[in-house]
Amino acid sequence: MQVLKTRILWAIYIICAALFFFYYLFPSDTIKEYLADQIHQAQPYITVKISGLKPAFPPGFKLYNVSVYHLGQTIAGLDNLKISPDILSLFLATTHLTFEGNGYGGMLKGRVDIINKSPGREMMIDADLTGIQVNQIEALSAATTHEISGNLEGTLTFKSNTPDQVLTGDLILSGGQIEFSPPVLNQNVLTFDTIEAELELDGRTLTIDRCLLEGDQLEADIAGTIKFSDHSARKILNLSGTVKPHAALLAKLGRNIPELLKGSKLENQGFPFRIKGPLDSPQYSFY
Repeated sequence: MQVLKTRILWAIYIICAALFFFYYLFPSDTIKEYLADQIHQAQPYITVKISGLKPAFPPGFKLYNVSVYHLGQTIAGLDNLKISPDILSLFLATTHLTFEGNGYGGMLKGRVDIINKSPGREMMIDADLTGIQVNQIEALSAATTHEISGNLEGTLTFKSNTPDQVLTGDLILSGGQIEFSPPVLNQNVLTFDTIEAELELDGRTLTIDRCLLEGDQLEADIAGTIKFSDHSARKILNLSGTVKPHAALLAKLGRNIPELLKGSKLENQGFPFRIKGPLDSPQYSFY
């Protein structure tokens, strides 16, 4: 009996020692470079930088300070990200991964499916977002001079079907505000309860299929496209919709209401509008 106990203790000691050395001698730098290289080969416009990497349980990796760049511009940054493969799928035609991470004050989790034998290793990514603080997102700050804040939730789906790469989103932004710079109709701030949006990014065109804004100051329904220039950072707007300002906003607008809108029942009926031109100097029209 004593011999059996001794053998069990030695077995536990050896396993613990092996795990200790595996963890601290883990080739994290090599695996970081491999992961970044694999992503860049599959998506040449995407660059990923990982500050730290450690093995995780269940089997997988935990990445720290992950930054994602598109053509040199930051599009995402995560404090940490845990990736766990479906072990059996590593031997199948389609590899399945799950991920969960923290960033921008919130969380994201989802699934990746990689078709190994397809051209360019076709992949599909589904992600759920909760509690994301949009004022912390660098890509949004770089895309507009207006400062947007609020709590973002929703789903994102990325499909890489060579040569097309499509990102779709069904998102809800709640409890926030937009600080206009420069002001719009002499208004500096617009608060809102919710903004619900269905978006699709295909190549260099962002299509807004539906965007509904609701708040104490106004309601708005917007759709259209934003095109990104091939040779510069310019963004061209082609948006249209309907806006219904409420009494509080109408009182603030006062003399800034366009002449053609005076006398109409704005709060009940609203009015159609169009926004066209470069993001930094768009043209507004009401009809």
